[in-house]
Amino acid sequence: MRAARPKPSPASLILVVALAGSAVLSIGCEGSTSASTPAPKPESGGVPDPTLLPAASGQAPKDAAYNALNVPGQPAGFSYNDPTTNVKVWKVTSATVPTANTSAGHDYDEGGPEASRGWGPNNNTFTLLIGAWVSGTDTHYLVDFTRGVGFSNYRPLTVQPARDLCAAFSNVAGQERILYIHTGTQLVRYNTATMQVENTGHFPLVNNVYGWLQQDKTDTWFAGLLADNITVWVWNSQTNQYLTDLESWTNEPYLDRDGRYVTITSGGTYTTTRVWDLLTNTLGPVQGPPTYQFHDSHSASARGFSVGLDPNGTAEQRYDIVSGPQLTMTQIYANNGGESHHSGNWIQSNADVGGILQKQWTYVTGESGPDYAYYNTLQWKLAAGIQRGDGSDQRLLLHHYDPTPYTYFDTPWAKPSPDGKVVLFNSKMNQQGRWDLFVAEVPLRNP
Repeated sequence: MRAARPKPSPASLILVVALAGSAVLSIGCEGSTSASTPAPKPESGGVPDPTLLPAASGQAPKDAAYNALNVPGQPAGFSYNDPTTNVKVWKVTSATVPTANTSAGHDYDEGGPEASRGWGPNNNTFTLLIGAWVSGTDTHYLVDFTRGVGFSNYRPLTVQPARDLCAAFSNVAGQERILYIHTGTQLVRYNTATMQVENTGHFPLVNNVYGWLQQDKTDTWFAGLLADNITVWVWNSQTNQYLTDLESWTNEPYLDRDGRYVTITSGGTYTTTRVWDLLTNTLGPVQGPPTYQFHDSHSASARGFSVGLDPNGTAEQRYDIVSGPQLTMTQIYANNGGESHHSGNWIQSNADVGGILQKQWTYVTGESGPDYAYYNTLQWKLAAGIQRGDGSDQRLLLHHYDPTPYTYFDTPWAKPSPDGKVVLFNSKMNQQGRWDLFVAEVPLRNP
C-alpha cells in the first residue's frame, strides 16, 4: 500500500466510445462528434465459463503478434483479441483519457471490486473505476463499458475515495450501480447512476481509515484498516455492530466472502496469521512462528478459504478456515512460482460450483518476466489466469505484456467484477514511462 496522495481538481473530460472494429466516437469539451460506423448492439446475455478458455500450460506471450498491434500508440477505446487466447481486450485509458495523466489504472488484486456487476440490456454493461495519476497525485473517474461495444460517459467521481483501495462496487444483484466509498473519514453509499450519495440504513459509517475496503457477498460485513494501517476494523451494515482488532504485525486483512471470518496476515514470505470469527467475536491462535508454514499474502479471498503461494513461492496453496478458528494449508497446484497476486472478487453461488465450495474459481496474475531465474518453469508467464480451488482446473485468460523490472503500479493486478463477466488489469504494454487500465471480456455461455 502507498501513503495518501493529495487529490487534484478534475480536469475537462474527453469521452471516447469504441464502435465496431477500429471506429471511434470522440466527444471533446466543445461537444464535437465524429463517427464512421453505427454502434453495434450489445451481445446477448450469458454466464462466465472459464472452461471455454485454453488450459493453462505455461504459455509464453506471443510478443511479435502483440507488438504488431502497437497498443501503446492506440487511443482509449481500442480493442484487440489476445494472440494466445482470443479473448477480447479493451484499452480503457490513455495519456488524455479520462483526463491528462501520467498513468492510469488501479491498485491491487484483492479488496473490493472495482468493476460493477453487469446492468442494462442483457446485464452486459459495467461501470469501471479508474485512478488517474497527474504529477504524483491521483483522482478517480468512472466509465461505463458494454461488452462488444465499448465505452461511454467517462466522468469524475463527485465523492473521492481516500485512495484506490477505499472504493468497492456492490456484490449484490439489483444494486449494480452502487459504489461504496470511504473518504478517509466516513463510509458512504454512492449511486453511480445519479452520481450522488444515497445513504440508507446505518450508512454512513464514521471512522478514520487508511484503506483496504472489503465487503462480503451480501454487502453486510465491511472491513478495512484504520488510519494507523495495522488495526483491523469490521462493521455490520445491518446491525451497526462495529469491532476492531490490533495485531502489531498486521499487513493485510482478508474478509471471507461468506462474511464470517477475517484472516489477518503479516505479509511477506513467511507469514504470521490469525483468524477472527465475526459470528462469535473470538480470535484463534497466532499461527506462524517458529514454523512459518504459510504464505497467506497476495491471496485470493473466496468463500471459506483463500488461495495463494506456499512459503517457498513455488506452488499454489489453498488456505482453509477450520475450527479454532485457524488455517490449514493444502497444495492444489505444484506448477507455479515467482511473484504473483491473486483475487477472489468473482462471487460464485453454491449452484455455480455444484455445491462444492472448493471448486470456486479465483484469479492469479503472474508477474515474473524472462529475466527471472525460474521463468521457463513458471505456470503464469506474464499472464492472468483462473483456477479452481480444488486443484482440478487452470485456465489462461490473457497475457498482460508487462516488462520487468516492476515498480508498484506496473503490477497488472487482474481483478474481476462480482459476476465474473469482465476483468480489469494494468499493463505497461512493453514500454517504459506509463501504464494504462484494460478490461477483458470473459467468455460466456448460455445459462
